[in-house]
Amino acid sequence: MKKLFAVLTVAGIGSLTLWVQSAAAQSVGTLTPQEKKNQDIAIVEMKDILQYGHLELADKVMAPGYIQHNPNVPSGREGFKTFFARFAKPTPLEDKWKKEPKLILTSGNIVFFLVENEAKDPTDPSKTYKYNWFDMLRVDDGMIQEHWDTAKKNPPRPAAKQ
Repeated sequence: MKKLFAVLTVAGIGSLTLWVQSAAAQSVGTLTPQEKKNQDIAIVEMKDILQYGHLELADKVMAPGYIQHNPNVPSGREGFKTFFARFAKPTPLEDKWKKEPKLILTSGNIVFFLVENEAKDPTDPSKTYKYNWFDMLRVDDGMIQEHWDTAKKNPPRPAAKQ
């Protein structure tokens, strides 16, 4: 498996020196035992909770004071659970991802996920285009403390026509 050495600069955090590896390989490479634990905890949120809909796992991996930087999702573990309860449809947990990240970067207490998405081209709905999304989690004391992603504030939905 190829490894790529990179320095990632993140607003508010500074530079992180990372060993980058393909998520598809499911290998932890040169992660320290603590980094492996942090990555495993982060995967519970990103895969088991968000992809498989098991919100009950939030109590095991998310701190009560979880800080959410997505402007559409409330902070706090209970706020997270209430928000995602509207969408969650629990299915049996599996080892595989429903949508596997293209990249997982782990350095110390920071775990970064890069996901490739596809959407209809707004200028030509017969075509699609690919774009990237990231999620980054801070794990301390065995719990996810903080989350960042690329979300912008969602506009209000148009009023239903009478």
